[in-house]
Amino acid sequence: MNSKRIHREQRVSIKDLRIFVDAIPTPVVMLDQSKRIVAYSNMWPQFFNINEDIRGDVFTFHFKDLQLDEKIDQALLLVETVVIPSFEFHINGVLKYLHIKINPWTSAENDIGGVMIMLEDITEVKEKEIALQEHNNELKQFAYITTHDVKSPITNINSFLHFLKEDTSINDPSSLQAIHWIEKSIDKANTKINDLVKVIEQRESSVLLEKIELEPLIEDLKKSITVDELSLNDYLKVEFLGEPYLKSSQKQLITILENLLTNGLRYRKNTIIPQLKLSIDTTSDKQTIISVTDNGVGIDLSVHKQRIFGMFKRANDVIDGNGLGLYLAKQACEQLKGKIEVISELGEGTTFFVYLPK
Repeated sequence: MNSKRIHREQRVSIKDLRIFVDAIPTPVVMLDQSKRIVAYSNMWPQFFNINEDIRGDVFTFHFKDLQLDEKIDQALLLVETVVIPSFEFHINGVLKYLHIKINPWTSAENDIGGVMIMLEDITEVKEKEIALQEHNNELKQFAYITTHDVKSPITNINSFLHFLKEDTSINDPSSLQAIHWIEKSIDKANTKINDLVKVIEQRESSVLLEKIELEPLIEDLKKSITVDELSLNDYLKVEFLGEPYLKSSQKQLITILENLLTNGLRYRKNTIIPQLKLSIDTTSDKQTIISVTDNGVGIDLSVHKQRIFGMFKRANDVIDGNGLGLYLAKQACEQLKGKIEVISELGEGTTFFVYLPK
């Protein structure tokens, strides 16, 4: 009597699960422990172009090409969801990319009844990812070729220009002026090429987490950064809150600090002595907060906020600059899974905040 009641409860439980599975609007199949098909959603046979009823059949009989036996066994043994993020599968000669989840299901008595296999067709998303990656690779290759192929003739022109400058027989003012502007143009072209190389190198740089001693790193930056013959060492005040070290990637950290500090010195007011302050706060358990404050010309954020972190974008066309520093700083922040923010007022200076997760 008790045996019949349990059997009836199991049948009701499976019936309920079948009703649930039938209503799922994605391809789903329900298997028992012996990997026989108990139920499936309407989308399952549609996805695989199956016309006959396959309930009761062994799953691998119809879907051996999916090669999921090992993953099904894993889900049953460990009683946990197994996920295959991107699975390549051919249907009628067409390549599909599937996101697959294999979930154990339990009976009314909390016994493992089998698994449910859920498919999500991510072919369109995956194809866009692949196309984007190919596009990025092409751009990268184009950038490398451009920098090499353009730099070579510029170097040759510069060599010929050197001979002209050494030729004392050239006294015509127009010719001398032309030589001067050719030299200026070569310098600008080389600067742009070098900037492009910096962007490529930054994108390709790996993130290597290590313990970084901040004081010697800052001292090196203070000595190495000069703008218009002004040394950063003469105008920068440094404040450490917490420990004077942090765990990060030194290459990206230097890129962030170098560009923010250089900008602070470059976009100074000519009427007052530059004042820069660097604060590094490591007291939080969750993040390191870096701020760089200057008393320079400031930025009209109502006009330039959306563009100042763009490549070759500038908020001030009067003061010389390449429009690349903030772009590289932001890119380095993103490589460290951090973010960068700015507050500024035109004529009143600027503060950049960098938040790096620990």
